[in-house]
Amino acid sequence: MCTAINGIVTDEQVRMDSAETAPKSTPGTRDTTPVTSAQAPDLTDGRDEMRAPVDQNQMVLTADPESVKAAREFTAETLRCWQLDALMDEGVTIASELVTNAVRHGALHGGPGSGKVGLSWQRHIGRVICVVTDGSNMPPVLMQADMDAESGRGLHVVAALAAGWGWTMVGAGEKAVWAVLPLP
Repeated sequence: MCTAINGIVTDEQVRMDSAETAPKSTPGTRDTTPVTSAQAPDLTDGRDEMRAPVDQNQMVLTADPESVKAAREFTAETLRCWQLDALMDEGVTIASELVTNAVRHGALHGGPGSGKVGLSWQRHIGRVICVVTDGSNMPPVLMQADMDAESGRGLHVVAALAAGWGWTMVGAGEKAVWAVLPLP
């Protein structure tokens, strides 16, 4: 399992670091732990049964535009570590679009940099799942973008690249948006 990816904190390090340094939670704060596969349905065979991932890497980002680059780099290194280079372009694009949406629409209402966005890649038998969490209870909306609009097409891109995508609430005021890619 890859744990150190070009200085990016990954799943194993997050668990170890958080156990050692995490402040005690206080009422009114939110947990920014990325969603696990238990909240993402198995879309490869149509069952609702949940399965644990074979491997997982995750990171927590600040809710600002610079985090999108870190998400792309993290995704590329995770997929490379898992020897899934064939999914690199699709995976990086999906993570970029979902993190961009989380930063723009799902971060806490205090403005850029005030919230946290979680990014998790889970490797299962037959598929990988990208999960992005944010501090909003507003669902993602797949809507038609005006031809002159500079944004508004991200979920269309995700829908075109992924075998499936969706969202779920994972706590009070926190949602997870996920996308599934079949393994080559």
